Amino acid sequence: MRTNKRQEEKRPRVIIKKVHARHAGHSGGAWKVAYADFVTAMMALFIILWVLAASDNSVRTGLAQYFRDPGIFQGSPGILPHKEGGVGDAKGKTHPLEELQGRLTREIQDSEELASLLDQISFEMTSEGLKIELRDKENPLFFDLSSAELRPVLLKVLEKIVRQLSGSPHRISIGGHTDARPFQDNSFYSNWELSAARALNARRAMERFGLGQTRVEKVTGHADQSLAVPKDPLDPANRRITIIVLQDQLNRRSITPDSLPSSGGLPPQ
Repeated sequence: MRTNKRQEEKRPRVIIKKVHARHAGHSGGAWKVAYADFVTAMMALFIILWVLAASDNSVRTGLAQYFRDPGIFQGSPGILPHKEGGVGDAKGKTHPLEELQGRLTREIQDSEELASLLDQISFEMTSEGLKIELRDKENPLFFDLSSAELRPVLLKVLEKIVRQLSGSPHRISIGGHTDARPFQDNSFYSNWELSAARALNARRAMERFGLGQTRVEKVTGHADQSLAVPKDPLDPANRRITIIVLQDQLNRRSITPDSLPSSGGLPPQ
């Protein structure tokens, strides 16, 4: 027995200390989650009330598109879509094509020789750009009947247009038109060839006045298929040249029909 006691006394003593973990108190972070949910709900409520109170339908439409478009989470540049059809921006600045129209109108008005032609020159903003239409009269000023040759007064108008286009980056398209008067003596030559030749002659004249060749996107002949005065197909106003100064986003390159005959290769006029 004594031997056992001595052996037990020689063994090292092992002391085990139990540490009890302290539990967090009842004032944890659960309230923060509830408060964040409350703030989010209130923000959503105020946004809904603001949208319902908005008098401008475009604001409602823009917000609806914003929340429907998944691209907004990928760094899209804006919220409301750009309004199409207007030529002025939101700050009231004048669109460059409107400025071009104003300058050209003033230059023609200031010309003693051309001021009387303002009733034959029309301007219209279209989805393509600024449409400039040069219409003839009963006593031909722009074209002789059945002729593609440009008369001097029309050449002077084209020169004015080129002068104003010189400081503009916009490209243009040129269209030729005729009235519905048929050709009697040349069955192989029709209003299609005549309208295309008039447009091409206008292009050549404008390039001669300084318009760069790369500025012309296309040249087209419309014959009598797009009448300015549909009720009177023989009205001289149907004989015209249309120049469209194109919007930037529509300036797509296309082939110009240079292979069409020039005025020198036309039938006798």
